[in-house]
Amino acid sequence: MSNAESTPILTTEMPLSSASGCPFHRATEPACSTSTPETASTKSASVAVSKFVIANDKTAEVKEAFRHRPHLVDDHPGSLRLEIFSPLDKTEEIWLATYWTDAASFKLRRHSHLYHESHRGIPQGLKLVPGAQEIRHFEHMCC
Repeated sequence: MSNAESTPILTTEMPLSSASGCPFHRATEPACSTSTPETASTKSASVAVSKFVIANDKTAEVKEAFRHRPHLVDDHPGSLRLEIFSPLDKTEEIWLATYWTDAASFKLRRHSHLYHESHRGIPQGLKLVPGAQEIRHFEHMCC
């Protein structure tokens, strides 16, 4: 078995990595605790998933900007984590999943000065595909 085959793709038992700020790569305990039927309805978190599509040659720059993002959302009240994805078959698409203790915290963030400040790292000249932006809100039910 090669080294790549023996490395887990997803686990919540991966060792803490000081080189990565990504919770996916540094989680040492499960991200979700087990809920009982009595507490399940009161412990539901909110997830906002947004997508945008890059229209010009800035894909690599945008991805690099996300890798070096200032992590301003991380300390916002109610913020649990941010995950950023790009489909392998449509690399110009960027998907963001932000996890919140409640939907109200996400809405406060969207209208805060820190939201606008966090977009300072957007590469100059970035163009998005008109009408391709999407944002959806989900109830996080369980892991």
